[in-house]
Amino acid sequence: MNRQRPPGPMTVAELVHSGPLGRAQLVAAPHLDQQVTGVSLISDLAQARRCAPNTALVVHPAAAPGVWALESALRFAWERNASCVVAPSEISVTDSTKQLAERLRVPLFTVDDPAEQALELAATIADTEAVRCRLTARCAVLLGERHRPQDIVAVINNEVPGVRVVLVTPDGHTLAGRVADNRPAGGPHQVRVPVPGPDGRPWAELVAHLATPSPSWVQTVETILKVARAPLAAAIAHAQLSSAHQASKDRLLLEALLHGEATLSKDQRAPHSTAGRADVEQIAREAGWRLDGTHVAVCLRPLEREVCALDAITPGIVAAWHEAFPQLPLVPMPRGWVTWFTGESAEPALLADLIRRRLVGVRIPISLATGIGQPAAGLKGLRQSVAEADLAAEVAGRNSESSVELYGELGPRVVLARLPLAEIADAALVLLADLAADPRTDVLVETLSVLLDCAGSTGQAASRLGVHRNTVLGRIERIRACGVDPDAPEQRLALHIACYALRSTRPWK
Repeated sequence: MNRQRPPGPMTVAELVHSGPLGRAQLVAAPHLDQQVTGVSLISDLAQARRCAPNTALVVHPAAAPGVWALESALRFAWERNASCVVAPSEISVTDSTKQLAERLRVPLFTVDDPAEQALELAATIADTEAVRCRLTARCAVLLGERHRPQDIVAVINNEVPGVRVVLVTPDGHTLAGRVADNRPAGGPHQVRVPVPGPDGRPWAELVAHLATPSPSWVQTVETILKVARAPLAAAIAHAQLSSAHQASKDRLLLEALLHGEATLSKDQRAPHSTAGRADVEQIAREAGWRLDGTHVAVCLRPLEREVCALDAITPGIVAAWHEAFPQLPLVPMPRGWVTWFTGESAEPALLADLIRRRLVGVRIPISLATGIGQPAAGLKGLRQSVAEADLAAEVAGRNSESSVELYGELGPRVVLARLPLAEIADAALVLLADLAADPRTDVLVETLSVLLDCAGSTGQAASRLGVHRNTVLGRIERIRACGVDPDAPEQRLALHIACYALRSTRPWK
């Protein structure tokens, strides 16, 4: 038979927040985490010398004819390790008395009727479990009325005394709340409750830092955290649905702009517009999109090695982007996300450095390739810059790590971005089977590719590779020994594309 754990003692903070001390005037509050195990109503200061530790010392008006008596009571409370002092409100509390209470770390309250306050405190302390049940019920009501994770965590921090709660991701990133007093993670005074996402999989964790970790109080805090899990899951589901809905609206709007459509139907238009069949440019301007001036488009997309469902990760990508660039839209497209910078200061090279720096500090779940178009004016220019950024992102996506490519620096190479490199690389391995079997395949393919880039000039190839010309000549002989003739005019184009595909996919690694 399971025995119910006896309730632990309450704290002064609990009595202030959920008990009768909530109606008292708090004069000094240096140490509200002190536990309260009893109440002592004294009508004579001599009785204060005999009060038990962790007692709420309530001073009757008969024992406090002046300020000096109240200061004496504070000193006796400190000597006996009392939890707090409750004095009659008819006594005028001076600044020196407040300073004494702060220095002795004894909470000081004033009330109109100390005798009635003592009775209420005694009743509350005797039925601690009922008080904590009322606190849990109140939190449950307030949590059900909140719709954002930040507001849900704030309810716990505001309503549960002596507790600081944070909502953190599995990798330690804080989503809501903050840790008080710089308490180290993993300390002894913590309660952790996992929070599942809308799909039931682990999404985050509620971590409560407790000032007074009695077993029953830990159990109460854990119950409140568990009550908060359902509102948190509903909040994140609502946020994801709202984000996905807005993303689909933005995508339809941008596609209409890029394809030159003049109107959108009522179902397609953004929620800002009031027209039944509204002008596309008007809707975009109402949404805060900048269409006039000089634009530089930016395209983000996952690296080719990343396997992910774009619709699923779009809310996270958009949220992370807005951490770095709060004023810029990030619109989902079929293969990535598009935005644009507007103004005379929108210089591609400067934007590349800015994007690299800003995206380092934000939480993006995948590695991204970034393409940046050329500056162009007006809506027509925006269409051109978006197309250029898309091509540049295609080139950047072939790299093994996150990278940024500028369309203006790629030249004719952007044409190669549309080639089906995986299929071409498979064919190249058949065509260049002997070369692929060489132990130094990567070096030979790189040398052949650079040689073809330099129109057969061994001197230029050596300079680009950073080796001596004789080294290049030696590698060419080794390439010829594998049955490849770089000087054959009818083979150069095919060899050049084959080397590009092999270097982009690196199948030998």
